Amino acid sequence: MTTVYGFGHRMPLVNYLTSQHAVYFRLALDVLLEEESRLGIHLPTGEIGQEVAKRLSGAPELLAEMPAIDGLLDSLNTWGNVTRIYNLRRSGTAQEFIRKDFLYQLTPAGAQVHRTLTLIDQELGATGALQASMLPEVLEALTVLVKAVEKSPPDLAGAGRAFQRLAGGFTQLTENAKLFVQGLNRSLAVDDQLDVEAFLAYKDVVVGYLQTFILALSRTGPLISGLIEQAEEAAIRLRLGDIAALEAAPQLGVAKEDIVARDTDRLAGQWAGVRSWFFEGPDRLPVAQTLQDRASDAVNHILLTIRQINEQRFRRVDRGADLVTLATWFDAMGDSPQQKVSALWHTAFGMYSARHLGTPRSPDDDEDVLPRASWWDSSPAPVSATYRASGPRMRPGPPPRVRSPRRAKSMLAAELGKQQYEETSAEESMAARGPVRLSALGQLNDAEADVLLRCLDHVLSAPQDGSGVRRARTSDGRLAITLAPVEPPSPQAASVAMRGGRLRIADMELTVRLTSRRSA
Repeated sequence: MTTVYGFGHRMPLVNYLTSQHAVYFRLALDVLLEEESRLGIHLPTGEIGQEVAKRLSGAPELLAEMPAIDGLLDSLNTWGNVTRIYNLRRSGTAQEFIRKDFLYQLTPAGAQVHRTLTLIDQELGATGALQASMLPEVLEALTVLVKAVEKSPPDLAGAGRAFQRLAGGFTQLTENAKLFVQGLNRSLAVDDQLDVEAFLAYKDVVVGYLQTFILALSRTGPLISGLIEQAEEAAIRLRLGDIAALEAAPQLGVAKEDIVARDTDRLAGQWAGVRSWFFEGPDRLPVAQTLQDRASDAVNHILLTIRQINEQRFRRVDRGADLVTLATWFDAMGDSPQQKVSALWHTAFGMYSARHLGTPRSPDDDEDVLPRASWWDSSPAPVSATYRASGPRMRPGPPPRVRSPRRAKSMLAAELGKQQYEETSAEESMAARGPVRLSALGQLNDAEADVLLRCLDHVLSAPQDGSGVRRARTSDGRLAITLAPVEPPSPQAASVAMRGGRLRIADMELTVRLTSRRSA
């Protein structure tokens, strides 16, 4: 490829400029860029299409030829101008729930290119990190703003300076939140070529990083939301026009009233964006909750990947290695008879010949279907008409709305927390016993019995050393298990009492030791 700079070669970010639908692409990017200026993070597909159509209301001919917004956004995502995630929190009809939908946002490079092309002099602010230290700055600016508005008469100059600090802080938070989500999406997209050591080093950093920001957000969030309500009670929305009039810069050929109205709308949009961080909108969750959900998903994804890595490290059974070995067996059979190849296939996968399903034939019908008879050679099996009956039909009227899963999620979270607490208590109880003979365990509750069985499952699959001692770790790396023979050997089997019965096993000495959760 030559080094000539061309739109279709070196810079796919500007491919939309040479497209026949360039005007629609630019309008869609304008909508996303304006959402960023209002301190938003992303927009759903339908809302972007509505905003583009609204801007084309003055040009009916362009509106009539407007292509599908899904195709436009898909092309922008391919070129790298925008990025998207699945919209999993929509509420609406069943048809809307089934239809695929995405949440779109500008990539840093896409935002920079579009700002340059539209001659908007604005910093990109792509620091690439969530700054927990910015939250106290926002809290301080909001406190000064509330005090300035509550004065009699209001301190408009002080309120204007505080509002600029507040908007600047949230602008950085919004840009960093966008990069935070995008960076996690890229970093956690684990493929088959995973560098295990690099991922293990990365997971400690990212978990601590998430905890720092989310903890700071949980501490300052209630204070910030309380100050926002206090500012609205002091009529901050009504004071935005006065603040805009105080700081309106004159422009040649533009009336001061128009400048004030434009700046007032800008300030109102920024205030709505600040509020959207901590208060739920009609169709949106608070941005803070979105970040917390994304952080929780990232931690769960990391734990799942670590569990898979530990399974490959500490367990002798490796599904991938088994499949590779099986493939070598098939390859080594070469020109072996078909019966041997089929026998290996049936033994490995348990897939046998087809079964003829149908109702029993009448007694006077002397026709039997052999199990190995092909469907093409045998006669059709009779099928009852009830199998062809249609299912229940939908009642007339509008389809029911999709129920909100919040209550079910909260109940599941409470149940999961209870289970985790019981499991942690059982692990600590087993570890506190120190080296103990299995015969001395006595009566175990359900949680302790589960921990014991899990420990035995791992340690008995580990090889013995020269002295007959087995050592293993659980798949999450939390428990280190040692199983050693007792001296002198006991002639009687150990009996462990559980609610479901008794476990009888050769008497051995069990040691369970708690390790750090962060160890891989």
